[in-house]
Amino acid sequence: MSAPPPGFAQIPLPPGMTLEQFQTLQGQIVTISITVAVATGILLWDYFTLLRDEISLYRNEGRRFWKTPGTILFIILRYAGILAMIPSLFFTSVQSSHCQASVSISQAGVLLAVAAAGGIFCFRVFALWNGNHIVHGVVGCMYCLMMACWIAVGSQYRATQGPPTPFGSNCQMQPIVSWAPISFASSVAFDTVVLALTLAKIHVNAFMTSSSIGRQVYRDNLMYFLITTVTNTVVLAIESLGPEHTMIKPTAVPFSTLVTVTMGSRVYLNLRLMHKRADGARSDTTRPSFTTHLEDAHGELTEQSFRPSKLEVYRLDAPETSVLSSYIPSRYDSDSVFSGAIYSTPTYTG
Repeated sequence: MSAPPPGFAQIPLPPGMTLEQFQTLQGQIVTISITVAVATGILLWDYFTLLRDEISLYRNEGRRFWKTPGTILFIILRYAGILAMIPSLFFTSVQSSHCQASVSISQAGVLLAVAAAGGIFCFRVFALWNGNHIVHGVVGCMYCLMMACWIAVGSQYRATQGPPTPFGSNCQMQPIVSWAPISFASSVAFDTVVLALTLAKIHVNAFMTSSSIGRQVYRDNLMYFLITTVTNTVVLAIESLGPEHTMIKPTAVPFSTLVTVTMGSRVYLNLRLMHKRADGARSDTTRPSFTTHLEDAHGELTEQSFRPSKLEVYRLDAPETSVLSSYIPSRYDSDSVFSGAIYSTPTYTG
């Protein structure tokens, strides 16, 4: 074979592929690499956005904080997304001689992200349905089923090193099994159960829906679950398309990981911040004082201030308010918990 003219590169075509097919493939690879790069950039931006809150959380909490399952899941989730997205750049955007290693590491990150976010969602539902063993069993079974599906599909990804390419990566993904969409189907089923249980509990709780705090809790709580459910449903629809859309499917997968990580992180941070404020509200120094009018011996009304004892304060850790102590958005001050929604007759003076 003669040498190529000066200024031209000679690129061997993959076996059985024409020049036109190769050019089409290159265009699709470029699209996939751009999509993965955008999703990775958003994930890193979100990571640094929450980094200050994360560091503050680590510094202010005691040893007990590090022993809770939720904390472990949160730490795993924060860095599983990076573990999933960074290696994906190597088998979609750059020339690599370690294609299978990149794919395996990326899939490990995806599995960790799904497991951690699912665990955080489980704990949120468990707190909402305090002591309901049936709900615990249903959600736990759905979680185990989801993880089994993701592990089964994740173990099927294969990539080989192809010839050098002018753009994108030289890694070539092998055809995935036809039942691969069950991973996203299981996530949609799990997210739907979580969303339905959240809706059912909040709608039957008059305290949660009758106060301004309850309404804000309602919106914030549902937003995380709803975004995750809708995203996974859209990705499932794309993954279920026919073989003619094979190159479109990889463009949707990174955004499922992105939403799973970002929503799961916010669920946990919101939960921890609210527990911290609830703990502060239970302390002696934060008990509210009140002004009441008392009649003296001459029949005249006088104002007297008092501060109720611990037992007189509406307990935030009681079963009927355990949800509130876990779900109040961080922008609320702890004193606002006692404002109007709990006490009706006294006049609050701060």
